[in-house]
Amino acid sequence: MIRRSFFGYLAAKLPYETVQGGLPDPVDTGLPGEVTLQIQVAADQKSLVDKKKTVLKKGVEVQRGAVYGLFDEEMKELAAPVSGTVTSVETRTGNYGRHFALINIETSEEGEASSTIADALSAAPKGAESLSFLSLLPGQPPFNRLAEDGIHTVILSALEKDLVTNVNQYALQARKADFKRGADFIKELAPKARVVLALPQYLEAEAKETGCETVGVKNLYPNGNPTLLAGRIAGKPVPAGKSLEEAGFLLFSAESVAAAGKALRTRSLPQEKLVTLTLKNKETKLVSARIGTPLAKIFEAVGEELVERDHLIMGGPLTGTSVYTPNFPVGPDTDAIICHGPENMPRLTDTYCINCGKCVRVCPANMPVNLLIRVLENGLYEEAVEKYDLDACVECGLCSFICVAKMPLFQQIMLARHTLAESQKSAEKGGSND
Repeated sequence: MIRRSFFGYLAAKLPYETVQGGLPDPVDTGLPGEVTLQIQVAADQKSLVDKKKTVLKKGVEVQRGAVYGLFDEEMKELAAPVSGTVTSVETRTGNYGRHFALINIETSEEGEASSTIADALSAAPKGAESLSFLSLLPGQPPFNRLAEDGIHTVILSALEKDLVTNVNQYALQARKADFKRGADFIKELAPKARVVLALPQYLEAEAKETGCETVGVKNLYPNGNPTLLAGRIAGKPVPAGKSLEEAGFLLFSAESVAAAGKALRTRSLPQEKLVTLTLKNKETKLVSARIGTPLAKIFEAVGEELVERDHLIMGGPLTGTSVYTPNFPVGPDTDAIICHGPENMPRLTDTYCINCGKCVRVCPANMPVNLLIRVLENGLYEEAVEKYDLDACVECGLCSFICVAKMPLFQQIMLARHTLAESQKSAEKGGSND
């Protein structure tokens, strides 16, 4: 079995956006008339949603700041960003066969926020209930995993996961006091873990006020990739095939740390997500939007008109995902949204590999991508793991970006990894996994 990752990771290639000088306030997209909350569900749960067998259903009134369960009132898994009435609960199937429940809420007047979270944070901010609530913050911070055995390093990242994104750099600079409060709270929760602030080198002066151990890195992509970042901090690559958590790491984005600090200060759960928009003219804007806000409402707030055949991408240009409707909602993990006009659509083809080797040279994990893709095209996924390091991929998307033949290499790798994971689940269950 090839395991090239012990050679280390290759140097970063592409410059990130920077946030320097004056820090203008992000554009506030306002209170939307309707929001849509998404939660991933298993195949059997999808069936329950389709049969309307949910606790959260049409006609149920929700209160801003309250936390709800979709199937069980005791399972607090969805925070309401607005007050209003549920108009429908439906399902969709996303990339790689993943199922989601969509809870559509018609917004009413703001009104008074629920006291549920305030009561929990006031009574026991470090308690299990409070930590489960804090895990619903923008950025999805893994507070409920801090107490797990084996976690030895907690990374607070002010780096971005993709290009044309600057939410974490902004959060570190514009929300310093809340960031420090959130970082101090994490240190208290994980006293035995190493807590490290990773940030672009040009922001190292900003770190002095945080009181954190810092690691400055060049502001080049893919240095903000979580797997690469963990390898840099540990001084050795994350073992191929292991998740960060399995390798003993937890990652909190700078935005989520600052949101936690604000939650502790205000005794409420912030539900405004920072998002970097890339408009059709390639101009970027930073916005603040309620989780669940439709994309059309966000682009309307910055004066961008969406028309038929516009191409919308959730995420950055290297690892983002196309979406099918301008009503698609912002999620707690949405850092970037890109809109391409019909004339600027990136081109993909079904051309065969020309064996130029650029994907191999650019891969930070030293994978033989040109050989790997041939195996994947023939559906030989197990062989791809055993002989060509499929499980060493760090999911940066550079191979597709650099490909001369414009092959969707990254998407094929992601599909193969998903298929293998589903096959493993099916084998463990002893049956099919729809």
